[in-house]
Amino acid sequence: MFSFLLRFKFKLSILGVLFTVTIFPPSTVFAAEPMKNDNQHIRVWNKFVADTLNLHQKLTAAKNLQVKTRIGSYANVKNFYIEHQYFNKGKLVSQVQWEKDNPDTLHTIEVYVHDHKGRVIRDFLAAYLPFYHNAPTQTLVSFHHYNGQLHAFRSFDATGDKVLERCTGKDAKGQAVNLLLDEDDLLNDPDELIGSKEYKDCFAGLKQQELGKYIIPQ
Repeated sequence: MFSFLLRFKFKLSILGVLFTVTIFPPSTVFAAEPMKNDNQHIRVWNKFVADTLNLHQKLTAAKNLQVKTRIGSYANVKNFYIEHQYFNKGKLVSQVQWEKDNPDTLHTIEVYVHDHKGRVIRDFLAAYLPFYHNAPTQTLVSFHHYNGQLHAFRSFDATGDKVLERCTGKDAKGQAVNLLLDEDDLLNDPDELIGSKEYKDCFAGLKQQELGKYIIPQ
């Protein structure tokens, strides 16, 4: 789906629906060359990470949260990271992974902003490759919309490029909906999904068409 370098699976468990987005193909783990030295890209994406960490700290400070901790591994790297998940009244607020052998080195971070009904309306994600910390290899800002039993989200990277649209659930007739458009689909629309009734049911109410002020997670 994307031309990235390491396989991660990011999961969102919202309204009982589990979304799993595999971002990186598994055949290239640790085998790719580091990102080219694009100073502007590095500066912007690393600042996004710092701002996401700031939001995590703001949402978890001085609150009686439940914290779950586990140690995670990859196929070739055992016990690589320590993950902390923070829950407020059963709702996942954030999850942060730190390198186990370098506990001050961030590996991945995901932060979720909820509405008054407890639904995720925005989430912010950044991930570094193992052993490569010049800049994150992945950043995502996702905006969520709910229409009946449909849940849709639209994702941008920290550069502001739209990279993903996803919608699952059931339409007004009870028919299952499962839409996934990656960056190429959004540009070329080979299956002519954009503009279809199914697409409109999912995304018509999702007004966020660009990253805008949310380059700073909030």
